[in-house]
Amino acid sequence: MDDEPAVLRGLARGLEAAGFRVTGSSSAREFLARYDAAESGCVVIDLLMPGMSGLDVQAELARRGITPAFVFISGAADISSATRAMKSGAIDFLEKPVDLDVLVEAVNAAIEKDATIRHGQAQTNDARALLSVLTAREREVLARVLAGSSNIAIADELGIAVKTVKVHREHLRSKLGMRSTAELMRLALAAKFWPLPELPRDSRSKLPKG
Repeated sequence: MDDEPAVLRGLARGLEAAGFRVTGSSSAREFLARYDAAESGCVVIDLLMPGMSGLDVQAELARRGITPAFVFISGAADISSATRAMKSGAIDFLEKPVDLDVLVEAVNAAIEKDATIRHGQAQTNDARALLSVLTAREREVLARVLAGSSNIAIADELGIAVKTVKVHREHLRSKLGMRSTAELMRLALAAKFWPLPELPRDSRSKLPKG
């Protein structure tokens, strides 16, 4: 994305000649209207443009929960802008006029980063889908299993019988298809499932049995 037509055409032609599929936009509004987060790739964007800047576009996508790999270009870059862009996840910050070989290298690195992010997100989604079959009580038991609590400690914390804890743990194994705590830990890490905080003691007696 660049608001200068000649620069936009030059960048697009250079990247297409290098084997990339390119969609050009001359404004933030045009870019945001046509951007498809489901498509893999990266965003090559001018830092300073009328209206929304490149940093504004990066922030707007982040607000929407979208974090593509960015390569910024600018003819009037400053250290603070470059630092802000990199802290927000930009792969590179290039000064105009941009050397095509340097740009291609940056785009390749950005696409590789995007692929890594998408692979990790796919693993997280798969793990969360697997955990979604658990009941609320089973998730509470899982959190305490991951924290290293014994069956007796879990029973005491949740106000249930030890044999009920064993039943819940068996349900965890059968529903998730995992036989060891190490396997459960890997699944929880992939899903970004964080153990629940310990319940206050005065609330445990109020929990239903079973």
